[in-house]
Amino acid sequence: MIVLVRKQTSMAGSVLEGMVDQSASPLLSLPPELRNAIWMYILVQNYTTITALPSHPFPVAAVSSRQQRFCANILRTCKQVHSEGTPILYGENTFKAHSSLLATLPAFLLLTRPNRVMLPPVTCPSVAKMIRRFYIHIRLDTDVRFSKLQVEESFTDVAELEVEVFQAMYGSCDFSTLALFEGVRGVGKAVVQGSVGDGKYAEWLSRCMMSPTGSEIEAYSEEYVGGNKAWDAWQNRHR
Repeated sequence: MIVLVRKQTSMAGSVLEGMVDQSASPLLSLPPELRNAIWMYILVQNYTTITALPSHPFPVAAVSSRQQRFCANILRTCKQVHSEGTPILYGENTFKAHSSLLATLPAFLLLTRPNRVMLPPVTCPSVAKMIRRFYIHIRLDTDVRFSKLQVEESFTDVAELEVEVFQAMYGSCDFSTLALFEGVRGVGKAVVQGSVGDGKYAEWLSRCMMSPTGSEIEAYSEEYVGGNKAWDAWQNRHR
């Protein structure tokens, strides 16, 4: 019994010594504002796009010097760094929403151009709740696997939401899929892009999602197919 007590006491003493060493760290001794600035610098992705070079016909997404310093492993160093850096890692970076579960199973968006590169999905609910910036890629000419209610619950009051849409053939469908996002409110910055025709509906939808939570917006008045006003063969007498 005496041996066990002495062993436990020595273990507790070594843990306390380690904690003292952690508090004596020059990095952790900095003011919180400076530490947060450091966490932002090394934990938040940043992308830049350079113009096309003669040997490359398309623009290439370049990794900025800031992105090269991205290092999430620092969260493993100690409890204090983990508690301070985790909300920044998940709250300030952009995550790709799941194709059917939306914000419930998001994936870290590591690279956007020329191809999207993602890390494995976030499965921890407590961590997923910290995510405030989302990107979602939607095909307009197929049936989606989520409801309007799911969209509202997932994206209302988020910091950023980027909706990119595409279709197999231009003008082959309307914007009924995007209508599922008309109930989203309180988004800090909303962008709707991709195959959006003349962009008028996309611009209206962006403003709609950035309106205050609970506000009522007048419905969009024009019928659009592929971004252009729907053409009626009967009205134009081409039968």
